[in-house]
Amino acid sequence: MPHLAKRGLKGLSLMRFVTSALPILWLLASVAAFVFVFRPQARWALVATSGRALAMFLVVFLGGGALIAVSRPKAEAPPPRPRLAPAVRALPDPAQVRARPEHFLILDGVQAFRNKAGDVLLTGGATNVSGLPIADPRLSCRMTKGRAKAGTVSGVASGTIPPGGKMIFAAINLGQASGPWDSWTCQVSEARAS
Repeated sequence: MPHLAKRGLKGLSLMRFVTSALPILWLLASVAAFVFVFRPQARWALVATSGRALAMFLVVFLGGGALIAVSRPKAEAPPPRPRLAPAVRALPDPAQVRARPEHFLILDGVQAFRNKAGDVLLTGGATNVSGLPIADPRLSCRMTKGRAKAGTVSGVASGTIPPGGKMIFAAINLGQASGPWDSWTCQVSEARAS
C-alpha cells in the first residue's frame, strides 16, 4: 500500500509540472508561428505562405489557450460561510409603549436651519423601535449660541411611523427662537401610540 501512495504523489507532481510548463510552451509556439507570418518557409507546407502561416498562428494561439484553460486543475472552492441569523431584538412591552411612546423613537441625522424669516426649520428622521405604530411625534429643540440659551422651539411631525419603520421629515417649521443660535439639541418630547 505505501508503494501505491508514493506513486500517486509522483503522478500528482508530474501533472503540476505539465500544467506549469504548458503555458511557457504555448507562448514559445505562438511566437514561432507568428515569426513565420512575416518569414514563410517554402520547405514546410504548413507555413509556406503568409496566409497559411497566419492560419497556423491562429490555430496555435487559440488552440493552445483553450488547451491551457481546460487542463488547469480546478481550485477547490472554499466552504460556504455559514449564514448568521439576524439578531432578534425583543420588542418592548406594549403597555410601556402606550405609556411613554416618545421613548421608543430614535432621532437620526437631525439638522436645524434658519429660513429668511428667522424660523427654525428641522430636517432628519425618526425610527420607531417599538412593536406598535407611533403617530404625530412632537420634536423639541433647545437652541443655544455658545453657552447662552436661545430658547426652546417645538413642532409636530404629522404622520404615523409603523413598527420598525422610519419617518423622514424635511423643513418642519418649529417657529422662532428667542435669540441668536448656532447649535441645537433635539428630542422627541411627546407622541401618540396607536
